[in-house]
Amino acid sequence: MTTDISALLDSQRQTLTKLHEVISDEKQALSQQQAESLLALAQQKQSLLQQLQQFDTQLSSHPEKARLTTDLASAVADIKDALAHCQLANEANARLIEMNLASINRLASALQASRNASSLTYDGKGKTSTIPTLGNNLKV
Repeated sequence: MTTDISALLDSQRQTLTKLHEVISDEKQALSQQQAESLLALAQQKQSLLQQLQQFDTQLSSHPEKARLTTDLASAVADIKDALAHCQLANEANARLIEMNLASINRLASALQASRNASSLTYDGKGKTSTIPTLGNNLKV
């Protein structure tokens, strides 16, 4: 038995609403650097994305898919708009992740430098690194 195409669209819209909520929660967790929450939210986001993919597959093979461009076109447009909002929010989170990583890298470099300033050197990628035995084996 085939699911009604309108019901599939409603399920897809509801899933996108949940996805946007998860992405918003992810932004808050990123801002507050809550690592455990981020892991759980990433799993929820992946599950919702898989559901969206399943709905999309069902819609593309539905016997009434021609209705998506006629009487259901406004519902499809609303869903595409909701998806675009999710994508924009997700891109903003990606930028926040990049800023957090850069901040963590700067902190790690500062900690390395303060740990043992006399053994500070740079690796092949230009990042700071310490060699704990630098100068300890000299006999001169």
